[in-house]
Amino acid sequence: MPNQVHHAPGLTLALCDSSVPGKDHGHLDEETLAWLDEVLTRATSPVLVAFHHPPVTLNTPYVDGIRLLDEQPLADLTARHPHLTAFLTGHAHTPAASTFAGRPLLVAPGVVSSLRLPWEHRAHAEDHVHLDLPPALAFHVLDADGRLTTHYRSVIG
Repeated sequence: MPNQVHHAPGLTLALCDSSVPGKDHGHLDEETLAWLDEVLTRATSPVLVAFHHPPVTLNTPYVDGIRLLDEQPLADLTARHPHLTAFLTGHAHTPAASTFAGRPLLVAPGVVSSLRLPWEHRAHAEDHVHLDLPPALAFHVLDADGRLTTHYRSVIG
């Protein structure tokens, strides 16, 4: 997916391509970071920045090894743009909330499978995912006060 920007009343959504062809980990290349810097510079409303790979460890070893690598340039860019409201990611197949560069980092749940957390029972060491849990979605609401609230919902067929 190429980088994309979408504007809605009171909100800018920047979608960054963090994929690395043939690899499981993510990376934001110089071209993407320059594009994001321009989007953030021109934005006149709060900005949500979304990409696939979380830029921090989530304390889930299976996913932590294939997260977004070389995240410092993104952190440096973030420091220059106070209207960057939050980061939205996926990849981890578990709903999670953390912070990155002083901003909320919200991780979407899995739509096909859910990651087993390190303390959950496994049939064997490589048993990383629950295939029997329902898919789930994250709904993000940015209100008029600039407060971001996220609701997580299971999708039961």
